Amino acid sequence: MKNGVSFRHWSLRWKSILILLSLILIPALTISLLVYYQSNSILEKQVIERNEQNLRHIESNLLGVMEEVEELSSYIIYSQEFRQYFTLPVEGDGSNPEEMQRLRDHIRGFFTFHLNNKPYFHSAQIEGTNGSQLHLGERISGDETKWEEAARGELGRAVWTDPYVLTRSGWETGEYTIVSLFRIINNLYDITEPIGDVRIRLDERELFFHITSGYLHPNDDMILMQEEGLVLSHRNADLVGDQFANQDVVQNVQEGATLFQYEEDGDVYYAVVRYVAGTDLSLISTVKEEFILNEFQGMRQTMHMIMLVAGGIGLVAIVGFMLTIIKPITELTKETKRLEEGDFAARVKVRSQDEIGQLGSRFNNAVSQIQRLIETKYKLEIQNKESELKALQSQMNPHFLYNTLDMIRWTARLENAFETGKSIEHLSKLFRISLSQGKLCIPLKDELAYVQSYLDLQKRRLGNQLTFSVFMEAGIERSLTLKLILQPLVENSLRHGFTELKQTNAITIRAYREGTSVVIDVLDNGVGLHMDVNAFNHALQDQDHGEKGFALRNTHQRLIKTFGFTCGLTAMETDEGAHIRIRMPFIESEAEKKRFVHEEDVDHEHTDANCR
Repeated sequence: MKNGVSFRHWSLRWKSILILLSLILIPALTISLLVYYQSNSILEKQVIERNEQNLRHIESNLLGVMEEVEELSSYIIYSQEFRQYFTLPVEGDGSNPEEMQRLRDHIRGFFTFHLNNKPYFHSAQIEGTNGSQLHLGERISGDETKWEEAARGELGRAVWTDPYVLTRSGWETGEYTIVSLFRIINNLYDITEPIGDVRIRLDERELFFHITSGYLHPNDDMILMQEEGLVLSHRNADLVGDQFANQDVVQNVQEGATLFQYEEDGDVYYAVVRYVAGTDLSLISTVKEEFILNEFQGMRQTMHMIMLVAGGIGLVAIVGFMLTIIKPITELTKETKRLEEGDFAARVKVRSQDEIGQLGSRFNNAVSQIQRLIETKYKLEIQNKESELKALQSQMNPHFLYNTLDMIRWTARLENAFETGKSIEHLSKLFRISLSQGKLCIPLKDELAYVQSYLDLQKRRLGNQLTFSVFMEAGIERSLTLKLILQPLVENSLRHGFTELKQTNAITIRAYREGTSVVIDVLDNGVGLHMDVNAFNHALQDQDHGEKGFALRNTHQRLIKTFGFTCGLTAMETDEGAHIRIRMPFIESEAEKKRFVHEEDVDHEHTDANCR
């Protein structure tokens, strides 16, 4: 971050607050909100499904009433008594008053049964072409000419009217909103010949209560509407027979919508529509959004409580985490800084026995221990170092040793002891290379010269029982290597590989380049390794394997610590004797030295490979 402090530089306190907010408080509140809105959606869906289910029952009741009334009209067509009533002469020749009275009584009984058992049946009226007329139910008056003409135009098919108003006749006055069925009765044997008509009137109020009984919620409204928007039935009787005022509702119904929202007088309503099968009628159930929200009030209060509890738990978790974990850690950080500045009075207050408390106790113990070490061991080690320096100063100067050996070698030559002089020369070379002015990395050619001098001295001891060969590929002479890595391998062959001195013992050393590595093979024709190759290679890695093979393990570990785990010693399969391979990187430049070679600290027991 250029304009502020990056997150990694924040204090642990603010990081913890951010993390806890992200992991506890924010997820808890988010989940609560999601559950809240999801529950609202579910409850809203339940209200809509309830309305849909109620509309199905209302539709079934409405279709049942319509089917029942149409069946009554169909019965009149096929009933012999009704046909006789419509066709028998009323006056003059052929009239039969007794038969007409019998038929009239039968018909009156038929309609009276339905009028008494079905409260939505208001009245019925039949009229024959012979002039007979019978009215059953309450006496009313009004203009029904429009529907009579419509029924004649349908030639015997049932005609359902729109709601219309009829006036009560007699001593009492009043008006009824009526929905009627008109039907022309044709001759059963000549369907083009009308013999009478029937009209069955239904009370719109009673019909509304009948079809909605038990299925209309107090907060819901139900509208029975024609496709053109005419209201056929409604809870509010004043709306029946008029066009529905809200044109959005009418338009949605005409477009075939089954669920929609609309506004009226500033309130939002949900509308569920069910289209009555086989008709142009629609049942519309509406509910105000306010009532739906009121049903959610209990759930809303519960969710508010859950969110408050979740927020409270999150805050308690944050405060508890800050007091029990962050505060001890910040105190430990503060005291650690005091210790870095040399104040050994730094101490941490231990408040618990958990891991944080144990860390504080160990810090206090560590500070006390450091203080004791400074006062005792450190001063003692300074004295020991001073003693070692004095002892080193008293040691023999390497140049004095070289000069002395050279003097003895030339004296031997002057006395014609050439073999003795040659041996002293090899010994001097060994000392010079092994000391190397304190260097631990030397050129490969010097290391091969060292091991050749060592073999020359051993050959003088063993005579013809030992032969050796040293080969080096051209171009790798200046490659740097750790000194004294070949002598332990050669010495191992002489001490353990050649147990039978009668045979001719041969040692071969060859150095060559392989990719970015330098490989040195040491082979002998002795008795071989004392274990199989895999076990030997495993033993090289095991520093606790024992004293046996210590020199080879030490050489292997020096190479690994200097050049990495891809380098070191490896035992190879061979048909005779032993074959040990050394692998290390090909290094010539100073940059490569800094990359692969590190300073060896003898006091801390790790290899110093700083080639100075």
